[in-house]
Amino acid sequence: MNKILVSDIINLCNDSYIVNIKNDDIKINIKGNVKLYFINEKIGNIDINLEDDSVVDIYIFNKNVEKDMVFNINQKNNSHFNFNISIINNEKREIIVNNNMMGNNNDFKINSRIISNKEMIKMIINVKVFKDTLDNIALEDLKGINNGGCVHIEPNIICLSNEVSANHLTTIGSLNKEEVDYLMSKGLNEDIAKKIMLKGFIYSNMDQYIKDLEVKDA
Repeated sequence: MNKILVSDIINLCNDSYIVNIKNDDIKINIKGNVKLYFINEKIGNIDINLEDDSVVDIYIFNKNVEKDMVFNINQKNNSHFNFNISIINNEKREIIVNNNMMGNNNDFKINSRIISNKEMIKMIINVKVFKDTLDNIALEDLKGINNGGCVHIEPNIICLSNEVSANHLTTIGSLNKEEVDYLMSKGLNEDIAKKIMLKGFIYSNMDQYIKDLEVKDA
Protein backbone atom coordinates (compact mmCIF):
# COMPACT_ATOMS: atom_id res chain seq x y z
CA MET A 1 0.00 0.00 0.00
CA ASN A 2 1.45 3.37 -1.05
CA LYS A 3 0.77 6.63 0.77
CA ILE A 4 0.74 9.68 -1.49
CA LEU A 5 0.30 13.42 -0.97
CA VAL A 6 -1.62 15.12 -3.78
CA SER A 7 -1.33 18.90 -4.11
CA ASP A 8 -2.50 19.46 -7.70
CA ILE A 9 -2.03 16.87 -10.48
CA ILE A 10 -0.87 13.26 -10.18
CA ASN A 11 -0.65 10.27 -12.53
CA LEU A 12 -1.32 6.83 -11.05
CA CYS A 13 -0.89 3.35 -12.51
CA ASN A 14 -1.44 -0.25 -11.35
CA ASP A 15 -1.28 -0.05 -7.54
CA SER A 16 -3.16 0.76 -4.32
CA TYR A 17 -2.85 4.19 -2.73
CA ILE A 18 -3.83 5.94 0.50
CA VAL A 19 -4.42 9.51 -0.65
CA ASN A 20 -3.65 12.55 1.48
CA ILE A 21 -4.96 15.81 0.04
CA LYS A 22 -3.06 19.08 0.37
CA ASN A 23 -5.18 21.48 -1.73
CA ASP A 24 -8.89 21.97 -2.41
CA ASP A 25 -8.58 21.31 -6.16
CA ILE A 26 -6.75 18.23 -7.41
CA LYS A 27 -6.63 16.15 -10.58
CA ILE A 28 -5.90 12.42 -10.70
CA ASN A 29 -5.11 10.70 -14.01
CA ILE A 30 -5.40 6.93 -13.94
CA LYS A 31 -4.07 4.22 -16.22
CA GLY A 32 -4.39 0.51 -15.47
CA ASN A 33 -5.79 -1.09 -12.32
CA VAL A 34 -5.85 1.32 -9.36
CA LYS A 35 -7.37 1.31 -5.87
CA LEU A 36 -7.70 4.57 -3.93
CA TYR A 37 -8.47 5.20 -0.26
CA PHE A 38 -9.55 8.60 1.12
CA ILE A 39 -9.89 8.21 4.89
CA ASN A 40 -11.16 11.25 6.84
CA GLU A 41 -9.65 13.56 4.22
CA LYS A 42 -10.70 17.19 3.68
CA ILE A 43 -11.94 16.68 0.14
CA GLY A 44 -12.88 19.71 -1.98
CA ASN A 45 -12.94 19.33 -5.77
CA ILE A 46 -11.46 16.24 -7.40
CA ASP A 47 -11.19 15.50 -11.12
CA ILE A 48 -10.55 11.82 -11.93
CA ASN A 49 -9.70 10.89 -15.51
CA LEU A 50 -9.61 7.26 -16.61
CA GLU A 51 -7.59 6.18 -19.62
CA ASP A 52 -8.83 3.37 -21.86
CA ASP A 53 -8.93 -0.13 -20.32
CA SER A 54 -8.59 1.17 -16.75
CA VAL A 55 -10.19 -0.16 -13.56
CA VAL A 56 -10.65 2.00 -10.45
CA ASP A 57 -11.94 1.07 -7.01
CA ILE A 58 -12.31 4.10 -4.77
CA TYR A 59 -13.18 4.05 -1.06
CA ILE A 60 -14.10 7.25 0.74
CA PHE A 61 -14.71 7.04 4.48
CA ASN A 62 -15.30 10.15 6.53
CA LYS A 63 -16.70 10.54 10.05
CA ASN A 64 -16.81 14.33 9.90
CA VAL A 65 -17.09 16.08 6.54
CA GLU A 66 -15.69 19.59 6.97
CA LYS A 67 -16.59 21.00 3.54
CA ASP A 68 -18.74 20.35 0.49
CA MET A 69 -17.28 17.80 -1.93
CA VAL A 70 -17.36 17.61 -5.73
CA PHE A 71 -16.14 14.65 -7.79
CA ASN A 72 -15.82 14.91 -11.57
CA ILE A 73 -15.17 11.53 -13.19
CA ASN A 74 -14.39 11.12 -16.89
CA GLN A 75 -14.39 7.69 -18.56
CA LYS A 76 -13.19 7.06 -22.12
CA ASN A 77 -13.40 3.44 -23.36
CA ASN A 78 -13.47 0.01 -21.69
CA SER A 79 -13.12 1.47 -18.18
CA HIS A 80 -14.67 0.33 -14.91
CA PHE A 81 -15.23 2.69 -11.98
CA ASN A 82 -16.46 1.42 -8.59
CA PHE A 83 -17.22 4.34 -6.27
CA ASN A 84 -17.82 3.50 -2.59
CA ILE A 85 -18.50 6.30 -0.13
CA SER A 86 -19.49 6.24 3.56
CA ILE A 87 -20.23 9.44 5.43
CA ILE A 88 -21.23 10.25 9.02
CA ASN A 89 -21.86 13.89 9.71
CA ASN A 90 -23.45 16.53 11.92
CA GLU A 91 -23.18 19.64 9.74
CA LYS A 92 -25.02 20.79 6.64
CA ARG A 93 -23.02 19.50 3.67
CA GLU A 94 -23.39 18.79 -0.04
CA ILE A 95 -21.71 16.00 -1.99
CA ILE A 96 -21.83 16.09 -5.79
CA VAL A 97 -20.67 13.26 -8.04
CA ASN A 98 -20.51 14.01 -11.78
CA ASN A 99 -19.77 11.02 -14.00
CA ASN A 100 -19.19 11.39 -17.74
CA MET A 101 -19.22 8.31 -19.98
CA MET A 102 -17.56 9.74 -23.05
CA GLY A 103 -16.77 6.50 -24.89
CA ASN A 104 -17.87 2.88 -25.21
CA ASN A 105 -18.08 -0.16 -22.94
CA ASN A 106 -17.72 1.65 -19.62
CA ASP A 107 -19.39 0.91 -16.33
CA PHE A 108 -19.92 3.17 -13.34
CA LYS A 109 -21.14 1.74 -10.03
CA ILE A 110 -21.72 3.89 -6.97
CA ASN A 111 -22.52 2.57 -3.50
CA SER A 112 -23.17 5.23 -0.87
CA ARG A 113 -23.97 4.93 2.84
CA ILE A 114 -24.79 8.19 4.62
CA ILE A 115 -25.74 8.85 8.25
CA SER A 116 -26.95 12.30 9.26
CA ASN A 117 -26.89 12.96 13.00
CA LYS A 118 -27.82 16.62 12.63
CA GLU A 119 -28.70 19.08 9.84
CA MET A 120 -28.99 17.92 6.21
CA ILE A 121 -26.53 16.01 4.07
CA LYS A 122 -27.40 16.33 0.39
CA MET A 123 -25.93 13.95 -2.17
CA ILE A 124 -26.40 14.60 -5.89
CA ILE A 125 -25.27 12.05 -8.47
CA ASN A 126 -25.20 13.10 -12.11
CA VAL A 127 -24.37 10.36 -14.62
CA LYS A 128 -24.16 11.48 -18.25
CA VAL A 129 -23.90 8.97 -21.10
CA PHE A 130 -22.71 10.79 -24.20
CA LYS A 131 -24.36 10.64 -27.61
CA ASP A 132 -23.45 7.83 -30.03
CA THR A 133 -21.73 5.76 -27.35
CA LEU A 134 -22.30 2.01 -26.97
CA ASP A 135 -22.59 -0.62 -24.23
CA ASN A 136 -22.27 1.58 -21.15
CA ILE A 137 -23.62 0.63 -17.72
CA ALA A 138 -24.59 2.92 -14.81
CA LEU A 139 -25.70 1.42 -11.49
CA GLU A 140 -26.50 3.39 -8.34
CA ASP A 141 -27.09 1.91 -4.87
CA LEU A 142 -27.70 4.87 -2.56
CA LYS A 143 -28.73 4.50 1.08
CA GLY A 144 -29.13 6.93 3.96
CA ILE A 145 -30.18 6.90 7.61
CA ASN A 146 -31.79 9.88 9.30
CA ASN A 147 -30.38 9.67 12.82
CA GLY A 148 -31.49 13.04 14.13
CA GLY A 149 -30.66 14.81 10.88
CA CYS A 150 -31.79 14.51 7.27
CA VAL A 151 -30.33 12.70 4.26
CA HIS A 152 -31.32 14.04 0.84
CA ILE A 153 -30.33 12.09 -2.30
CA GLU A 154 -30.82 13.10 -5.93
CA PRO A 155 -29.91 10.38 -8.46
CA ASN A 156 -29.82 11.74 -12.01
CA ILE A 157 -29.00 9.70 -15.12
CA ILE A 158 -28.84 11.57 -18.44
CA CYS A 159 -28.76 9.10 -21.34
CA LEU A 160 -28.05 10.57 -24.77
CA SER A 161 -27.58 7.11 -26.25
CA ASN A 162 -30.01 4.21 -26.62
CA GLU A 163 -27.24 1.64 -26.09
CA VAL A 164 -27.00 1.90 -22.32
CA SER A 165 -28.08 -0.01 -19.22
CA ALA A 166 -28.92 2.29 -16.29
CA ASN A 167 -30.59 1.70 -12.95
CA HIS A 168 -30.68 3.28 -9.51
CA LEU A 169 -31.84 2.19 -6.08
CA THR A 170 -32.34 4.81 -3.37
CA THR A 171 -33.38 4.06 0.21
CA ILE A 172 -33.62 6.61 3.04
CA GLY A 173 -35.06 5.84 6.45
CA SER A 174 -34.39 5.46 10.16
CA LEU A 175 -33.11 2.60 12.25
CA ASN A 176 -35.42 -0.39 12.30
CA LYS A 177 -37.14 -0.41 15.71
CA GLU A 178 -37.71 -4.18 15.63
CA GLU A 179 -34.01 -4.80 15.04
CA VAL A 180 -33.08 -2.43 17.88
CA ASP A 181 -35.55 -4.24 20.17
CA TYR A 182 -34.06 -7.59 19.17
CA LEU A 183 -30.55 -6.50 20.17
CA MET A 184 -31.90 -5.11 23.42
CA SER A 185 -33.53 -8.48 24.12
CA LYS A 186 -30.01 -9.95 24.06
CA GLY A 187 -28.97 -7.75 26.96
CA LEU A 188 -27.73 -4.60 25.20
CA ASN A 189 -28.96 -1.18 26.19
CA GLU A 190 -30.61 0.99 23.54
CA ASP A 191 -27.61 3.25 22.86
CA ILE A 192 -25.24 0.34 22.29
CA ALA A 193 -27.77 -1.48 20.11
CA LYS A 194 -28.15 1.59 17.90
CA LYS A 195 -24.37 2.09 17.67
CA ILE A 196 -23.91 -1.51 16.51
CA MET A 197 -26.54 -1.09 13.81
CA LEU A 198 -25.15 2.23 12.60
CA LYS A 199 -21.63 0.82 12.47
CA GLY A 200 -22.79 -2.18 10.47
CA PHE A 201 -24.55 0.13 8.03
CA ILE A 202 -21.70 2.59 7.48
CA TYR A 203 -19.09 -0.14 6.91
CA SER A 204 -21.27 -2.33 4.71
CA ASN A 205 -19.79 -1.00 1.45
CA MET A 206 -16.20 -0.66 2.66
CA ASP A 207 -13.50 -3.24 2.00
CA GLN A 208 -11.55 -5.22 4.58
CA TYR A 209 -8.70 -2.70 4.77
CA ILE A 210 -10.95 0.03 6.18
CA LYS A 211 -12.83 -2.40 8.41
CA ASP A 212 -9.51 -3.50 9.91
CA LEU A 213 -8.61 0.14 10.61
CA GLU A 214 -11.79 0.49 12.67
CA VAL A 215 -10.85 -2.57 14.72
CA LYS A 216 -7.42 -1.05 15.44
CA ASP A 217 -8.98 2.26 16.48
CA ALA A 218 -11.61 0.64 18.72
